[in-house]
Amino acid sequence: MEHGTALRALMALGMPTSAVSLMRLQFEALTRSMWLIYAASDAAIERLSAPLTLEAEQAAKNLPSAKEMIDQIGNRVGHTVPAAAHQMLTQFKDVSWTAMNSFVHGGIHPLRRSADGFPVHLALQVLRNSNGLSTMTGMTMAVLTGDEAIATPMSKIQPAFADCLPDLRKP
Repeated sequence: MEHGTALRALMALGMPTSAVSLMRLQFEALTRSMWLIYAASDAAIERLSAPLTLEAEQAAKNLPSAKEMIDQIGNRVGHTVPAAAHQMLTQFKDVSWTAMNSFVHGGIHPLRRSADGFPVHLALQVLRNSNGLSTMTGMTMAVLTGDEAIATPMSKIQPAFADCLPDLRKP
């Protein structure tokens, strides 16, 4: 949630390149949290839960990539994973991954935005996408409570706030 808040703050400060870079962190944090809930092995969870030492840091480096985590989540659809959760991660990655990487690694996207400006429609798209990730994060947090009275209202967020969230894509 902090990455989404920081992204909005950076956009408000007129720092869109740094803001878009944070969207990748926001996406990967969400992906990791969903992977930990739905697909991670007990050993992987232990590696990330260990006290921070040099050895623990080294062990945690060998965890799956975002793509591998999404694939592992997908393998659990129909068992413990709601299909919509996997679909949203996959669609977001398919649409945004290349551009997010470009912003993070100083590629063509930030260079062109620096030279040509950051169009308002693109800034709004970035904000909507980040809001979508925040919504998915909220739903993940609601699921962690194990309380349907908390999780069920989260499913009504998308239609209620459609004007500031990304459009839903059909499966």
